[in-house]
Amino acid sequence: MSTQSLSHLLLPEGEFRVIRCDIADKVLACADGDSALLYLYTLRHGAAAEADAAMRALGLTRARYERALFTLTSLTVAGQPEEPKKESAPRYTTAELRGARSEDHRFSAICDEVELLLKKPLGEGQLRTLFTIYNYLGLPAEVIIELVGFLKREMGAVTVSDIKKEAYRWADMGLYTAEDAQKYLSLRETERPLTEALFAAMGTAPREPKPVERRLISYAAAHAFPPEAMELAVARTKRTLKKFSVDYVRRILESWDGKGIHTVSEITAAEPENEKLNEKEKQAFAPPDAAKLSDWEKEWLDEVARFKQQKEGS
Repeated sequence: MSTQSLSHLLLPEGEFRVIRCDIADKVLACADGDSALLYLYTLRHGAAAEADAAMRALGLTRARYERALFTLTSLTVAGQPEEPKKESAPRYTTAELRGARSEDHRFSAICDEVELLLKKPLGEGQLRTLFTIYNYLGLPAEVIIELVGFLKREMGAVTVSDIKKEAYRWADMGLYTAEDAQKYLSLRETERPLTEALFAAMGTAPREPKPVERRLISYAAAHAFPPEAMELAVARTKRTLKKFSVDYVRRILESWDGKGIHTVSEITAAEPENEKLNEKEKQAFAPPDAAKLSDWEKEWLDEVARFKQQKEGS
């Protein structure tokens, strides 16, 4: 990756550079000096700055540079954009929706594509969601169709709610042309080796990952967790629950992300009890030491125990 992938963090060129407050807040929240330096370098030299030049100027190794770049890229690529207030979006009438479907060939093409994906006709609520994306957010038909195709490749089973969330994300990133959308998708393609390695670490092979598992992988990649950290989270989940749980792994990753620890060395330094398990320990799944569990893990296990008791008593 190069600093060109950070163009969405910048305002237009000029004699002065203005730092976006929302991006500055996110960079500060990362508490990562390399990311802050790279952001300032990008502000000064523009998104076309060469990676090698940036590393030399900032005294960063390739690994530190890639980590900082991934962190900055994730600020908007992976962040949840704030949707406009509900009252600000028009409440389209049934007549308006039917008219748009029958008279606007571009919107009709979007609907045809989504119906083909869902394998059933769109309901009025789904039609309203798509028209809000098209008419209110202003994403062109060709961009929405690119978006739908991307979700189909990434998730397999897609809902209109998934399309809505991704559309707000694309609008937040300013992907309003087919060219911008294709550039973004190309960037995502360069990240594919990482996501594939995360899938392997999660242990879903050889079967096709479920949509909820794909969302877990997207979260891990967006928050700069390497495959080894995913493997550690999965091993800890199986040791504690005696089985794999997507929700539990997600909670572990969120806990680590909240502490600002992502690599195995960072995690084990902060939480020595998470030393990577060897294969024998993974198979044995020894009972977890309650003293080493986080508060949320204790609550989780208590809830599981209550559920089992209720099930046995019924």
